[in-house]
Amino acid sequence: MNLKPAYLLVIFSLSFPFMAQAEIYKWVDAQGNVHFGDKKPNSSQSETLSLPASKSSPTPSASENPNQQQRQKKLLQTLQEERELREKETKVSLEKQNKLKQDCAYWKDYLRNISSGRIYTLDNKGERVYANDQEHETQIKQVQQQIDQYCR
Repeated sequence: MNLKPAYLLVIFSLSFPFMAQAEIYKWVDAQGNVHFGDKKPNSSQSETLSLPASKSSPTPSASENPNQQQRQKKLLQTLQEERELREKETKVSLEKQNKLKQDCAYWKDYLRNISSGRIYTLDNKGERVYANDQEHETQIKQVQQQIDQYCR
């Protein structure tokens, strides 16, 4: 990339605004190449360039602008509230997922138990009353529906 010296000077001066107060030297070497630098060369004639001073205005401190302080506090408060809301939503979501996992495990275990043996209930006397085949199949279907609901 072959940039003209004037462009190099502009790029150099824009890249280092803190050096605007320092002296910049321009010189031509024995081969005719133009160079720029902040140190005066020893072996050749050089020209001191005067660059315009930086026009950046001093920024007022936050204490000088109470409206800015209020806006910053409001922004920080809003960000804090949003973060707390996201954390709360995440916590609720994790609790819901854990509850679904527990319910899923319960219903799968219950299906395993009723599939391997007969279902019974206890009557008023504490004696077992066994379900017939149709009631057993109905109970298995109901448990399977619960599994479909909780185990997604």
